[in-house]
Amino acid sequence: MVKIAYFDACIETPEEILVAADITPIRLFGNPMIGIDEANEHIPPNHCVWARNILQQALKGLSQDIKGIIATHGCDCTNREFDIWLESVNLEFFYFLNAPLKRDNAALKFFMDDIKELIIQLEDKFNVNITTEKINRAIKEMNYIRDLLREISKYRERMILSSSIFHDLVKNVQQMEKDKAKEMLESKLNELKTTKSSLDKKMKKILLTGSVIDDTEFIKFLENLKYHIIIDDLCIGTKYFWNNVDETDDPIRALAKYHLNKPIYSTKFPSYERFKTLKTLAEQYNVDGIINIAQKFCEPVLYSHPYFSKKFRELGIPYLFVEMEYNRESYRQLTTRFEAFAEMI
Repeated sequence: MVKIAYFDACIETPEEILVAADITPIRLFGNPMIGIDEANEHIPPNHCVWARNILQQALKGLSQDIKGIIATHGCDCTNREFDIWLESVNLEFFYFLNAPLKRDNAALKFFMDDIKELIIQLEDKFNVNITTEKINRAIKEMNYIRDLLREISKYRERMILSSSIFHDLVKNVQQMEKDKAKEMLESKLNELKTTKSSLDKKMKKILLTGSVIDDTEFIKFLENLKYHIIIDDLCIGTKYFWNNVDETDDPIRALAKYHLNKPIYSTKFPSYERFKTLKTLAEQYNVDGIINIAQKFCEPVLYSHPYFSKKFRELGIPYLFVEMEYNRESYRQLTTRFEAFAEMI
């Protein structure tokens, strides 16, 4: 089966369109264990370190069964990086999906038109027929996967499922054939129904937010410091299954509305819209504190930090902001800061 990779911090790529084309969508993740020397030849050193890491992998060569890339509008850094991909990466298919920042009717029409153009180009390049019926089937399939993930996520809240195992599950779903993803999630849910909690009830219940956090070892690092991520607003987390696509509407319209109706992601503005979501989650899950992680040079998260710090201080909710490099050595260097925050809360 043909695979198309997608480079998308905001998780707004409509996977259903690829599934309807019998194409497997593969989300690209960084690899904190590699150097980025070749990417640095193309991009200034103050450019998002996570995005440079993904470019490094592409320059070295992605898996041979990945035939193309969809880059979806995120922050300015990742948007401009697409131009470098066009010039420097050897793939058969490239598409820039212009997911709008605004959420009004004009933005909805704009996004629908861009999704329709994606369909046209996929059909032309891969000689497929992406029908309304096929898209509707794909929407139902993906909604079922979202339902399973939401149900499994509840076991984090009950302190039965560790946050690192859940993080790894979401990553796997984003990189595997959806039929296999359904089987994996169904099996995990059945297992959890008979599992008793083995987590330390004294672990600090945390809301994790910030940049793309795709290294499960970082989640394990937090767990070793007695943090339990009871909830998050991450793209490798709740943003991926926040709600479902409307199965009664026109499928293109429904997909566009689904992505535009999700809470705004950390790489986009305005900050006060994100704050409303974080405040609701913090209160709903009665968290002990909030940890906001900025990958090095992640400007949108850096910009939002002063506002968040002020507002959470006013609410009396403990808040920790950390900017870190995208490598595992940096985690260990931050141990003291995380330990101090745990003691404070």
